Amino acid sequence: MANYFIDPELLLPLVPRGTQLDFWDNQCYISLVGFMFDHSELNGIAIPFHQSFEEVNLRFYVKYFDGIEWKRGTVFISEIVPKWGIASIANNLYKEHH
Repeated sequence: MANYFIDPELLLPLVPRGTQLDFWDNQCYISLVGFMFDHSELNGIAIPFHQSFEEVNLRFYVKYFDGIEWKRGTVFISEIVPKWGIASIANNLYKEHH
């Protein structure tokens, strides 16, 4: 995981409606995070040759007030995977940006 300061103005067009940027120590961060997926399944079905793979995602952080408390979330700008099939399913079925 690598965290970087970023000018909040650069992220404003990507902030989902109803949320606002979440700051840490008055700084806005963007993160590059790596994962290793192992024994992955799609709706309980193991897809041949697509069960173990790496992913790197670029994200930033938001928050919203639900009327009682602040809740925090993550916005994914991009997710990078090494297999075309995974990216295709994520893009088309789940409307993600792989």
